[in-house]
Amino acid sequence: MTGRIPQAFIDDLIARSDVAEVVGARITLKKTGKNYSALCPFHNEKSPSFSVNPDKQFYYCFGCGASGNALTFLMEHDNLEFVEAVESLARMQGVQVQREERQGYQRSEQQHRQQKEQADQRFRCMELAKEYYQQVLRLTAGELGLNYFRAKRGLSDELLESYALGAAPEGWDGLKNHLSQAGFSEELQIELGLVVKKEDTGRVYDRFRNRVVFPIRNIKGHTVGFGGRVLDDSKPKYLNSPETPLFQKSQELYGLYEARKQPGRLDRLLVVEGYMDVVALAQQGIHWAVATLGTAASEEHLKRIFRLVNEVVFCFDGDAAGTQAAARAMQTLLPLVNDGRHARFLFLPTGEDPDSLVRKEGAGLFEQRVNQAMPLAEYLISYLRQGLDLSLLDDQARLAQAAMPLLKNLPEGLLKRRIVAHLQELTGLSRNDLQPQGSSGLANQAPVTQVYQPASRNKTAEKTTRTLPAEEKLLRLLVGYPDLVTQVPLGLEFDSQRNESAQLLQGLLEYLRKSPHITTQVLLAYWSGTAQGEAFLQRARLALELNREAAAQEIEAISHHLINRKTEEQVEARYSDLLGQPETTQLPMAEMQELWKLVQQKHLKS
Repeated sequence: MTGRIPQAFIDDLIARSDVAEVVGARITLKKTGKNYSALCPFHNEKSPSFSVNPDKQFYYCFGCGASGNALTFLMEHDNLEFVEAVESLARMQGVQVQREERQGYQRSEQQHRQQKEQADQRFRCMELAKEYYQQVLRLTAGELGLNYFRAKRGLSDELLESYALGAAPEGWDGLKNHLSQAGFSEELQIELGLVVKKEDTGRVYDRFRNRVVFPIRNIKGHTVGFGGRVLDDSKPKYLNSPETPLFQKSQELYGLYEARKQPGRLDRLLVVEGYMDVVALAQQGIHWAVATLGTAASEEHLKRIFRLVNEVVFCFDGDAAGTQAAARAMQTLLPLVNDGRHARFLFLPTGEDPDSLVRKEGAGLFEQRVNQAMPLAEYLISYLRQGLDLSLLDDQARLAQAAMPLLKNLPEGLLKRRIVAHLQELTGLSRNDLQPQGSSGLANQAPVTQVYQPASRNKTAEKTTRTLPAEEKLLRLLVGYPDLVTQVPLGLEFDSQRNESAQLLQGLLEYLRKSPHITTQVLLAYWSGTAQGEAFLQRARLALELNREAAAQEIEAISHHLINRKTEEQVEARYSDLLGQPETTQLPMAEMQELWKLVQQKHLKS
């Protein structure tokens, strides 16, 4: 379908996208503190100067000045036009691009607003449900739940509040009535998995009853689901929210939001099996544990983890089920491991789980176990050697045969080369014997990746921002933050003859002062198809600042500089005019005094 893409759709698409995920799918990112670093894909360099900030959702290169969000990265890296980049980003999010002819644009905007209001209503409903369970925990109806958390599990009130723990009462419709009174329909409550509708009778009742409740929050802190644990012997012991428009088990990790809220640097994450394990570890000061939600760790889980940290530790029970779970986790993990990512496997004593063990031996000893957990390479070799006698030639061949499909999934790099070298020692086979068929081989050197550089980027991008004219800096800033036009003094004008940037800037200011609340996308769409539009698009790709606050300060400083420069130029022109009068011309006294003041000013500056 042709037609205009609503601005509201574009803004929502960018807000839903993760810049680290988009960038990380195209170049190799390495975790450095809260950010990621990499060799810049837009200019040749030997040391990383390209940074991705997942919290503020932007990227920036300190070498060439490239910066932007997920959408601008697609435009730059994949060499896409604006509309093509929107379509690509929409495919990643699994949504259809909204387009309308101009006569249908208003209808499209209204439709998108309705969709946004629907999403907001879902989040409000989930938030109210969370607050309801928290309130019940402090009432008589939640007394058993509060006793379970405090007396049996030793949780403090501070931790109860931090994880928003609650309780569901024994009745059938406490939550349903509470939400209905607040104006939320039964249909919405069913859609969100908060209540259940019995098909044969049509009866609607609360999903969680007589359970302690663990709210599941997404990475932005929105409540998207719940987990409940029974307080008696009824089944099932644990119950999760079903899949809903807000909640997908394969993507969410319990405790991830809380772990990211903690002060200081998040270096690694410990993956455990249950809600209570996460909370019990946090009570002992280990705030970097997360749990899968009744499923094995998925590829999406691991991608999300590695976007935040460079190291993950899997914690398993020491029984047969734990051994099987570890093997599944390893196979999911292998394609995602590179030389900058690390994984370990921790197996607990038989009969223990993280909750019981950390309360028994304390955080210090438990952390020692984590630090001594088996690295991925050692676990992989141990897994392959199970049940084999490597003094026997047949078992050596079996080991090599079992290793081939696993090695095929492991990315090229130092880790893979070390594992292959160790397997050579164990089996006596050559590197070629161990090389999986159809793989790219195990070369002694890491493969060389050619740096892609879009044709649209010119030499200006490779200069530092210090070499840019003030007009060019201001132009790039205003294209990136159009609403900051209010920081530019009204009296500031530009000589279009000075340079191209000044000419563009004058026209841009006139437009923005009439429409001060537009976004960059609207600006580009308005000028699309014109020479100015192409120039503005180039500046959007070459944005300078890292954040809005810094941009506002820079615009103010540049404006001040330009005003001073204009004043100095006027003074210089006047000085030259007075000094250039013929020697036979007698200047009036007022002009003589003016000339003397100008001479003094120039002397002081020199």
